[in-house]
Amino acid sequence: MVKVMLLAAIVGITGCTSTISAAGKPDLMGAWTVEYIGERPVIDNSPAYIEFAEEGRVGGNASCNRFTGAYRLSGPSLTFSKMASTKKMCFPALMEQEARFLAALEWVAKAQMRDGLLNLLDAQDGVVLKASRRQKQHSDS
Repeated sequence: MVKVMLLAAIVGITGCTSTISAAGKPDLMGAWTVEYIGERPVIDNSPAYIEFAEEGRVGGNASCNRFTGAYRLSGPSLTFSKMASTKKMCFPALMEQEARFLAALEWVAKAQMRDGLLNLLDAQDGVVLKASRRQKQHSDS
């Protein structure tokens, strides 16, 4: 019984580990599929994703339109510039989700890895966005 409890504790602890670089920063590089904006899940099969690139560049799909901008990561602190985006129209639900997504980026103050998910947090540690590592899509370039 003690061995089972110890094993469960070890599995529980390792399941919550974060991916942190040697500099103490979360490993953001690459693309992340947006799963939640605030406490609301994104629309099923939503195209929303965010991709962090070298030299502080960020881009992706805000739900309907592509966006681009800059980010600054210092330890767990994360901030975004104002984003530029394309201006096409989509279904109203995607447009509403996109507005929430772009507004949410303005509230981000920290990044945290938890249980394999990227959590973008506000200054009070409230979850602004949750995202999972994006699998390479055939249409991705």
